Amino acid sequence: MKSAIETMIGMIVMAMLALVGASYLVASINSASAQKFHSSVVQEVEASDFSPVVIEKCEKKAKENGYNSLTITTMETTTGDNYAEIVLDYKYVVPLLDQIMDHTITGYAR
Repeated sequence: MKSAIETMIGMIVMAMLALVGASYLVASINSASAQKFHSSVVQEVEASDFSPVVIEKCEKKAKENGYNSLTITTMETTTGDNYAEIVLDYKYVVPLLDQIMDHTITGYAR
């Protein structure tokens, strides 16, 4: 009887660990998705030569994809070259543990 109870407790602990691990895996996949989206925005802005229409489209697309915000600030160097700072804010959520953290990805388009 004692070994049956120990086995059941062991199974419950293993199931809980599997759920927590799966929860972190989902959060990691969402984070990788945000990084991929950010890199695609950098490429789009570079390819469009900092077009305001493309920048507005990317910001709208970020809202549609559920990200907090996408800020694209176009700037100019002292030599007259354009570049843009691209900042993507998103929530890093671990649902099972009820953790919600704000993360930011910053990059530059030249």
